[in-house]
Amino acid sequence: MQFRWLKYILFFLLCSSFSNVTAQYFGQNKPSYKQFDFELYKTPHFEIYHYNTTDTLIKAIALKTEQWYGYHQQILMDTFIVRNPLILYTSHADFQQTNAIHGYIGIGTGGVTEGFKKRIIMPVSYSKQQTSHVLGHEMVHAFQYDLLQKKSAMGISAVQNIPLWMIEGMAEYLSVGNTDSHTVLWMRDALIHQKFPSLIVLTTDLRYSPYRFGQTFWSYISNTYGEQYVSRLFLETANKGVDRAIADVLYISMDSLSVEWKETLSNHLLKNINDSTFSIHGDRILSRKNSGRYNLAPSVSPDGNRLIFLSERDLFSLDLYLADAKSGTVIKKLYTSTKSDRVDDINYMETSGTWSPDGKFFAYMAYVKGVSALIIFNVEKGKIVREIKIQEVDAMSYPAWSPKDNIIAFTGLKQGVSDLYLFNIDNDELQNITNDSFCNLQPSWDKNGDEIYYVTDAPDPLQDRYTNTAYNIAKLHLNSLKKTVFSTFSGAQNVNPVVANDASRVFFLSDRDGTRNLYLFDIRKNNIEQLTFYPTGITGITPLAPALNISKNELFYNMLWEGEFSIIRANINQIQKTAVEVKDRKVDMYASRLMPYSKYPSMVDQNLLATNVVISEEQDSFYTEPVKARFKLDYIGNTSMGVMTSRYGAGMAGSVEARFSDILGDHMLYSGVSINGEIYDFGGQVAYINKKRPLKLGVSISHIPYQTGYLDIEEDLESGEEYLSYYFRRTFIDKLTFFGYYPINKSHRVEAGISAANYSYRTEKVENFNYYYSISNQNRKVVDSPSPFAVGIIDFAYVIDNSKFGLASPIEGKRIRLAYERYLSGLDMNTLLFDFRKYFRLKPYTFALRMYHYGRYGSGSDDHRLYDLYIGYPWYIRGYEAGSFFGEEADGKISANQLWGSKAIVSNLEWRIPFSGPKNYAWIHSQIFFSELAIFYDAGITWDETSSPVFSFTSNSKSERIPIMSSGLALRFNLLGAIIIEPYYAFPIHQGKFHNGNFGVNILAGW
Repeated sequence: MQFRWLKYILFFLLCSSFSNVTAQYFGQNKPSYKQFDFELYKTPHFEIYHYNTTDTLIKAIALKTEQWYGYHQQILMDTFIVRNPLILYTSHADFQQTNAIHGYIGIGTGGVTEGFKKRIIMPVSYSKQQTSHVLGHEMVHAFQYDLLQKKSAMGISAVQNIPLWMIEGMAEYLSVGNTDSHTVLWMRDALIHQKFPSLIVLTTDLRYSPYRFGQTFWSYISNTYGEQYVSRLFLETANKGVDRAIADVLYISMDSLSVEWKETLSNHLLKNINDSTFSIHGDRILSRKNSGRYNLAPSVSPDGNRLIFLSERDLFSLDLYLADAKSGTVIKKLYTSTKSDRVDDINYMETSGTWSPDGKFFAYMAYVKGVSALIIFNVEKGKIVREIKIQEVDAMSYPAWSPKDNIIAFTGLKQGVSDLYLFNIDNDELQNITNDSFCNLQPSWDKNGDEIYYVTDAPDPLQDRYTNTAYNIAKLHLNSLKKTVFSTFSGAQNVNPVVANDASRVFFLSDRDGTRNLYLFDIRKNNIEQLTFYPTGITGITPLAPALNISKNELFYNMLWEGEFSIIRANINQIQKTAVEVKDRKVDMYASRLMPYSKYPSMVDQNLLATNVVISEEQDSFYTEPVKARFKLDYIGNTSMGVMTSRYGAGMAGSVEARFSDILGDHMLYSGVSINGEIYDFGGQVAYINKKRPLKLGVSISHIPYQTGYLDIEEDLESGEEYLSYYFRRTFIDKLTFFGYYPINKSHRVEAGISAANYSYRTEKVENFNYYYSISNQNRKVVDSPSPFAVGIIDFAYVIDNSKFGLASPIEGKRIRLAYERYLSGLDMNTLLFDFRKYFRLKPYTFALRMYHYGRYGSGSDDHRLYDLYIGYPWYIRGYEAGSFFGEEADGKISANQLWGSKAIVSNLEWRIPFSGPKNYAWIHSQIFFSELAIFYDAGITWDETSSPVFSFTSNSKSERIPIMSSGLALRFNLLGAIIIEPYYAFPIHQGKFHNGNFGVNILAGW
């Protein structure tokens, strides 16, 4: 779960939980382009599922897995009874296609752990340190689920009682420890700006990173109370909630603990005036004032006039923008998912783009059809001119365009090893220029195009041993391929080299004193100057994210300030005026400690110091086995049961559904049963889906009852008296369906199916019916029903959905569904569906348009055995509930007949206004309560074989169908991403005039 970095991450989750689904009416597709043939490698405590991996890689992962298990076991005092699954992917693009997790996996997700089977799912990263960190982080989650299953009365469902910062913070603390310059940077920023949260605020306010602040909390608990309290407090929180758990375990209130935590951290991190006061070098050209809260990865054009950067300035996605490099004025948006269906995702985590030498083109990394691709973008024309996919590597990152040739250097990942490659755009020639076992990242050309500076975890001459937690600056001469690793600050993270104009000096970032600042390395003189002295630091969203760029005599860099990432432009001559030569290159990481050193040695820190020590296992404890698909429970829910009575007799209501799958998620079995009323109202479905290949195939069998009813005034043949009868019909559909769907890309898919269905009926009549009470002569009996019939159905659909979901509905992009059904026998009918939805963003508002048609065609289109289509439902036209119809057309009024037919056209317009939500976006600021206003206008018309549509707003004939309309106001509430409720007030418009308004409620997301 590592690398979900934004403060608004929960906000994105709440919104996107309605937008990413697999094979439903609308929804974007989960990437699925490859078939993975997994192998199984077993260790004493793990089952490792892998594919296309070398023996070297899988054995290294296996050893590291057992090492992390031993470390976490010591702290959490738990032992896995059965082997825990680990599913390993060779790249993030492959990881996004996993079937083990049903939902969509974003770019910012470095790994994920599923609760029921405790599956750890993760990709190999670009560095050994990243891979080890994600593995250690996710394994903590596996331990958490194991502890809950064994020791919590509620099982893993107790996880809902535990705040996210406690869950993720524990995983981060146990995998990183007490020394973390990146987390300390965030803590200083919050303390300096007096925005450090209490535990209550941390629990409820989405602005605060659960990873960073949660890690600091557990560091405080471990150093103050002892590491033995980690698992105790976690389990007590699961059983009692966080406030009671803190009181019972630590004997202190939650409020008092918050105060002491903040005071301890403040006393440690803000010891002197230099820790809290400083001036910024340069001009802040991009910040929240003129862009978003996160302005990242600055890349300046060769002439120094234009700047391309990443930002969430439109709030709901990270997009590429072009800005004036001098003023920061945003010129235009270059990339967004709603404008490019060819690209699945832009890789924004630890990479940036690069300009061509002539400034006409911009290259950046993206995911296209399940692989890393280098995108060449024409900046002036605003379009993609080439997609470069390189089969020789598993993934690509950190592109850097040569200053004099059409050659791009980049980091390529292959079998867990990252090397530097050169790709010639003119002839597609590829060359591995480092070809070693170390991690090689962030290439930067000198101005002559003869040498490349880069970051490596190879030891420098002063390091006595290899450590994957340290990074050094290195140089590679292209003619000789000679590599030189420089001794800058041994043991620190020295990253982001940028070559100065004279080619003899290199700017870089280092945390050598626990803060993240800018340095200038004069290679000829072997001299280093410190240029900035920020107590927070220059950084991107992760320690290895590019945060520094140069053009001519100006530097552009990212800085965390007041919880946001700004882009600052600084004149090199000006910034050098305050430079201080670094004479002592000793690395002192005390300032990056989350807590002061304790007199009691930390077991977590001791274990982390030994992470580079290779552990040994007996040869027979690691072995391979064939992969076997066995179904196990994934989910069981919607369990309910109840008994009811009425004047019609006794009844029952209840339901349960369950989902099963194999360990890889390639095979899924779904079953569900439900009853609502009498025994005749029992329904159920069983479905199987094979998801191993890109073409998903499935079969389902179901028995579904549908209930309808109507009232009729009848006459007693003996007495001649009229009485009210209620006819209650059940339609039973028994159906066998074979179906499939194929995701073409993230936005487009094809669906098809063939079904055999049997329709049967049961009709009951209640004579002398009364709405309010039972009367003595009321009689209920079974009457004649339509004859049962069987029918075969072929269906086909093409779906497009590249929309962005806002607070409670889509706000940008489009949705299109074209569907056709052919009834083969038993019913001569074709159906056609056209559903077009377009969302025009006028920040912060959205104008939404829907055009919808569904029609039955053929001789059986008006068969009395079929339900008529009804457009009075509030998800079509609001305001036409019971009581909206006041008479007959002949009297100049309208009847319910105008809303029924075998063909329907519906059109909707909405003006969507963010009502409550994030600051600077919604009218009312709220971090939890999300809602939107919608001013709407709905219209629709139906017809059948006995009527026809007319283009008129009035009619006095039943055979003429006129449009019915409504207008009003709706307010949609997003209830924590679980459900969206839409109360509305609508004024029906028919027969050429407005009628009294009606209040109603929709329980679904906006269309």
